[in-house]
Amino acid sequence: MDSRRVAGVGNIYASESLHRAGIDPRKPARRLSQAQCARLSRAIKDTLRAAIRAGGSSLRDFVGSDGVYGCFQQRTRVYDRAGLPCRGCGAAVRRIVQGQRSTYYCPRCQR
Repeated sequence: MDSRRVAGVGNIYASESLHRAGIDPRKPARRLSQAQCARLSRAIKDTLRAAIRAGGSSLRDFVGSDGVYGCFQQRTRVYDRAGLPCRGCGAAVRRIVQGQRSTYYCPRCQR
């Protein structure tokens, strides 16, 4: 979530990207293997592309320049789905707080 390293990846896209990459959000970055870093890089790009196609993530009263609400949040795999089934495997999604922000993950898909 350090925007000096990667811009545009807030807690919504971080949770979704980590899920796509199958990485536990509690794992320290310095402990990621090269393969995991490569998967995460691809997952971030895929997540951001999907969000752009969906018009982004509308929070409260945000709308795009065209006046349309983004609908990416209606398609999230884990974000804001604590207690609901993971859209990948069906296990209950969990929520933790990291750096005063919510992080959502699947304990089965993200090990």
